[in-house]
Amino acid sequence: MNDSLTRRNFIRRSALAVAATAVIPWARGNTTAETHYRHLVRDRKVRIAVIGAGGRGHGNLHGVAGEDIVALCDVDFRQARRAFQEFLHVPRYRDFRAMLDEMDEQIDAVVISTPDHMHYPPALMAIERGKHVYIEKPLTHTVGEARALKAAAAKAGIVSQMGNQGHANEGTRRVKEWIAAGAIGTVREVHSWSDRPIWPQGIELPRSSDHPPETLDWNLWLGVAPDRAFAHGIAPFRWRGFWDYGCGALGDMGCHLMDAPFWALDLRGSVKITARSSGNSAVCAPRSSVVRYRFPERDGRPALDYYWYDGGEKPPLPPGFAEGAELPNSGSYYLGDDGVLYSPGDQSTSPRLLPEERMRSFERPAPTLPRVPRANAHHEWINAIKGGEPAGSDIVTHSADLTEFCLLGNLAIRFDTEIDWDGEAGVCRGLPEADRLIHKSYRLF
Repeated sequence: MNDSLTRRNFIRRSALAVAATAVIPWARGNTTAETHYRHLVRDRKVRIAVIGAGGRGHGNLHGVAGEDIVALCDVDFRQARRAFQEFLHVPRYRDFRAMLDEMDEQIDAVVISTPDHMHYPPALMAIERGKHVYIEKPLTHTVGEARALKAAAAKAGIVSQMGNQGHANEGTRRVKEWIAAGAIGTVREVHSWSDRPIWPQGIELPRSSDHPPETLDWNLWLGVAPDRAFAHGIAPFRWRGFWDYGCGALGDMGCHLMDAPFWALDLRGSVKITARSSGNSAVCAPRSSVVRYRFPERDGRPALDYYWYDGGEKPPLPPGFAEGAELPNSGSYYLGDDGVLYSPGDQSTSPRLLPEERMRSFERPAPTLPRVPRANAHHEWINAIKGGEPAGSDIVTHSADLTEFCLLGNLAIRFDTEIDWDGEAGVCRGLPEADRLIHKSYRLF
C-alpha cells in the first residue's frame, strides 16, 4: 500500500476514534464487568517491542528485559544509544508504523515511552493489532484520547498498564484499605502537592531554528503535533511544559500523586474545577498552579474537595503535623471527620495517621486487596499477559479514568474559568470552546 495513504488512513482513524468517544457510552466511567483478555502468551517469553528507548524508555526497557526484546524504536538514535548497545542484535527503527507493519507477527506487546503527545498514536495502532501495551504516564495527551484508548482496549481485549508504578506498591493499597475501614471517618478534603516543574514553564516557545542533530528525525519527533522548526529548547527534555507536546507539572506528576486518592475515593464522574496560576498561556503551562476539584454528593457519598499544588505552592499544614516541621517536596493528606491520613512522597509508599500517637495505637485492618510481588508494575503487566491476575493500572478499569481526572485540571488552568465537567457526556457544560482541547486535531506526518 502507498506509504502516504497508510499514514493518511492512520491519522483519519485516530481522529475518528477520538470523536467517537462522545457517543460511545461504554468508553466512559468505571468498568465493573470482568475483563476477558485475548492474545494471552503462555509457556514462553513475551515478545516485546519498545517505542522510545532513551530516557524513561531505557528504564522501562530494563523493567521488561527478562522477556524477549524483539525490536527497538526511537526517533533519535543518539538518545537510544545505550539501549542499542545493550541489545546489539535487535532490529532498530525510527518510525513505529514501519516497525508494527514489518514485524507484526513477531510482536506480542509494546512498551511506549515517547513524549506525551505521541503516546496515543502508537498505542492505538498497537491495540488495534491485538498487542498488549505498557504506556508511560500520563496515558494520553488529551481527555478525548484517554476515552478513545479505553474504548479500543476494551474492544481488543488486550492487557494494558500505565507507568504510574506506585499503583503496585504496598502503601497505595494501605491508603485504600484504611479509608474503606473508616480509619479517619468520612473524607471531605484531600490535598496533593508536587515539586514539579523541574523544567522551564511559563515561557514562550524558543524562537531559534537550530539544526537538529543528525541522529534525530525531527518530523517523526513532532509526529501529530503542529509543524515547527527544531529548537534545543524543546527536545529532548524541555518539551514537558509546552502544551503541544506535554501536559505540564500536573500532567507529569498527577498520575502518581493523584492515584491513591482517586482509587480510594473513586473520583470519577461529574466535577467542577477551578484553578489559579502564575499566568495563563496558550503555549506553555504556568510556573505554578493550584487546582481545586469540587465533587458533589454522589451515590450516598458526601461532597468532597480535592486540591492540587505545583511549582512551589503547598497546602496549609494538616492538623496533628509535627510542630515546627515542614511539608516535604511532595505528598498528599486526607482530612476526615475522625482524623488525618498523611502520605509523604510521590507514590504513597509510607502512609500514616496523624498525629503520631494515633499511628502508634492504630490497629491496622486486615488486608482486603491483592498485593503485587515486589511491588513491580512491569512484572505485574507481564504476569497478566501470561494469564495471571489483571494489571492494576489497566486502561479499561483504571488508568484511562485516572488520566482523565488529572488532565481535566489542565482545562481549568488553560481557560482560567470554572470547568463544569459532565462526566457522562464528556463535555464542559457551557464551554463549547473546550472541545478543541478535549479532542485535538492531528498533523499528517
